[in-house]
Amino acid sequence: MTLEKWGKCGKYFEWQDHHIYYQRGGSGEVLLTLHGFPTCSWDWAWVSKDLIKDFHMIVPDLMDYGRSLNSRKKTCTIMDQADMLEALMAHREVNEAHILAHDVGDTVTQELLARQNEGKLSFRIKSVLFLNGGMLPHLHRPRTVQTLLAGKAGPLIARSASKKKFLTGFADVFGPNTRPSGKMLEEFWPAMLGVNGRGAFARRIRYMHERQEHADRWVGALKQTIAPMMLINGLADPVSGAHAADGIEREIGMKVVRLPGIGHFPQIEAPETIVELVHQFQDCIVRNGYVQPTPLKHSARTS
Repeated sequence: MTLEKWGKCGKYFEWQDHHIYYQRGGSGEVLLTLHGFPTCSWDWAWVSKDLIKDFHMIVPDLMDYGRSLNSRKKTCTIMDQADMLEALMAHREVNEAHILAHDVGDTVTQELLARQNEGKLSFRIKSVLFLNGGMLPHLHRPRTVQTLLAGKAGPLIARSASKKKFLTGFADVFGPNTRPSGKMLEEFWPAMLGVNGRGAFARRIRYMHERQEHADRWVGALKQTIAPMMLINGLADPVSGAHAADGIEREIGMKVVRLPGIGHFPQIEAPETIVELVHQFQDCIVRNGYVQPTPLKHSARTS
C-alpha cells in the first residue's frame, strides 16, 4: 500500500494539542502496533494486510511523527507518548492488548510495561513482540546523523542536511540485499517528514537522551514483567542488530529469533516471516508452552 493510500485509510484522535492519526481494523484480540524513528505507522503496511485477518489492529503515528500534527511544535517525551497511548486505548475502549513494537516504539513499550509492573497502567498488556531497537542503551550504536541530530546543533542539522543524505543513511541500516532504492526509497522521505516537517527530526531524537536517563526504569521493566515477550532481530542492522540480540538474550533472558541478512526494519525487509512469527508466538502463548518459535527461512524483499 502506498503512503498516500495508507494516509487516506485512517482516523484522528484529539489529545491535548495533538491531532493523532491512527489506523484501526480487523477482528480478534487487539494488537497495538508501534513504529520507530524516523518514520511512521506506514512501516506496518507490509504486514498489516495479513495480521488484520486475525487481530483488531490499532496502528498510530506517534506524536510529532507521520500525520500526527504537533501544533505547538513541542518536544514529546517517551512519557508523553505513553500517556497518549493510554488515552487512545481508553478512547477505543480497549482493556487489554498485545503489542508489536519497533525501534522507539520498543522504548515506549518499556515505559508502558514499567507502569503495568507498578499496577498503574490503564489497560493490560497481554504480550509483547519487539523488533530491532535500543532496549539496552549501552548496546545502542546510533548512526552519525542520529548523534548529530541529538546534539546541540540538532535543529540546524535537521534544517540543513540534504534529502539525499537522510535517505542514504536510512537505506544503510537495511540488510545488504533488502535495501530500498529508487521510487521505494523516495517514498520514505514524506513518511519521514510527516506533517510536522524537518524540525521534527531534532525533537523526536531526544529519546536517545531519555534512554540513558531512564535506563534503570526501562531495562528494569523488561526484567520484572511477567508478560510473555520475544525479540525478532534483523542481525545485519548496524544500530541494534546481532550485538543487541546477544545482549538482550544474555542480560534479560528474553527469547530471541534471529534473522540473518535482515537489517533494522524486519517488517519491511521480511514481512512474510514477521507475520508467521507473530502467529507462532501467539500460538505458544495460547498453548501456555511459551517457547521460542522455530526460526524460518525469511523472504527477502528487494527493490
